[in-house]
Amino acid sequence: MRIVLTLFLLFLFFTAKSQTENIGDYEVKVISYQFKTTKGHLKKVNAEGIGIEDYKGSYVIFRTADIKKIIIRKRGLTLGNAVASGTLLGLGIGGGIWSLDESGENATDMAKLTIALTATGAVVGTAVGGISELSNRKLTLKVKGNQDYFKNNHQRLIKYVNPSEETIHVNN
Repeated sequence: MRIVLTLFLLFLFFTAKSQTENIGDYEVKVISYQFKTTKGHLKKVNAEGIGIEDYKGSYVIFRTADIKKIIIRKRGLTLGNAVASGTLLGLGIGGGIWSLDESGENATDMAKLTIALTATGAVVGTAVGGISELSNRKLTLKVKGNQDYFKNNHQRLIKYVNPSEETIHVNN
């Protein structure tokens, strides 16, 4: 049982480490009046609108009249990931403590302890995820289709443009 617990903790460590490797780039989310909400990387900004490469590889152009809101955030730990990690960590610790009861005489007490640790892990994960979500948000522009507002504020978006080349897809 100790080997399983050690492997579980190593898995959590590497999962948490992989969450912090892609923090360098920014994710843009555009909420539009006419089109579906699009998430991706900001590729182009000018006074008339923005260009985004979504996660499917499509290049989408949004004109100012279509844009309701633009949200820029740094990629990283999300609320769901933090809650899941905290819950699994609490469950792992509770299961590890429960495995120390070899005789099985305290099963109800160990079950209560495991449930309490799992719930505590979920609460801590929720707090950590909420804080990380708030700290990752970098910019929110509420354009609401206003051309003058976008012309005055589009310069704030330029530092979030992803300079990497666009994804080229080849159909076979």
